[in-house]
Amino acid sequence: MLQLDVARLKRSPGESVSFELVADMPPMEMAGEKISFDGPVKAVLNATNTGQTIMVEGTASGLLQLNCSRCLEPFRYSFEVPFSEIYTTAVEEAKEEEVIPFSGDEIDVTPEVLKCLIMSLPMKAVCNEECQGLCPGCGQNLNQGRCGCAGAEVDPRLSVLRDIFKGMNE
Repeated sequence: MLQLDVARLKRSPGESVSFELVADMPPMEMAGEKISFDGPVKAVLNATNTGQTIMVEGTASGLLQLNCSRCLEPFRYSFEVPFSEIYTTAVEEAKEEEVIPFSGDEIDVTPEVLKCLIMSLPMKAVCNEECQGLCPGCGQNLNQGRCGCAGAEVDPRLSVLRDIFKGMNE
């Protein structure tokens, strides 16, 4: 858990405190795919008491274990995401503005860090830009070599075009 101890900060308007947190995070699921962390998440944050709220800004970084959208092989994905949230102890104020309510002397920033991470993930993660993916016919990983079925089967709807091109080559 990424928790900030803000007991002293709450009593000192205008003050700022820096935090460097490291925590192991549990795997999460997104769009039916399991995403696991490959090591701890590190958050470098600065919390400022603005008088009415506590503004927390910084970055979170670490490594994820993802599956490539093209070849389906697992790979390590490095991330560093910006983080900026405003927290308040006034529940009424939290309903009116885009601030997050908290109580006590600790702020748990874990849910918001995970939200920032999810928002920064690519829609389709690929192991590298040159990834050739899988053969649509036999499923061979084309990064590991060519398959024997390439071009052997043609969609019957396109057979007319194949015949036209055969006539042009003769």
